[in-house]
Amino acid sequence: MNNKWLILLLTLLCGNAQAFQPSIEIIEQFDDVKLVAFINESDLKDYPLWQPLKEAPPLSIKSAIQAIQDQYAASHDVLIANAVSEIELRKIDRHADYWHYLVKIKSDASNNTKFQVYIVLMSGKVIPALIETESYK
Repeated sequence: MNNKWLILLLTLLCGNAQAFQPSIEIIEQFDDVKLVAFINESDLKDYPLWQPLKEAPPLSIKSAIQAIQDQYAASHDVLIANAVSEIELRKIDRHADYWHYLVKIKSDASNNTKFQVYIVLMSGKVIPALIETESYK
């Protein structure tokens, strides 16, 4: 009888381990699209800070795009030619001197309306952003 409760308790604790990791929510408006992404607070540990008036960004645009290409290659996929349609440098809200890139990638060469947006941290970590649909009233 006690074994059943122990198994149930362990299942509940192990299944929700990811939920206990603190995360930072990034909400961005990119063109006419609202984006949401979640960054683990552990990703900001040893994060390269940037002060725009004093130095160049710690991660170049070329390195940010290369990080996205590496992520595509890891999943045995290839970016289409001229895939990057937009890139912006933005500050992480409520975190002084913490910046990230927003990169808009075309996901279909024949269709200009299909795209994916990635957040590239200054550490080089790539996080896919979730595109929130617009609610209609």
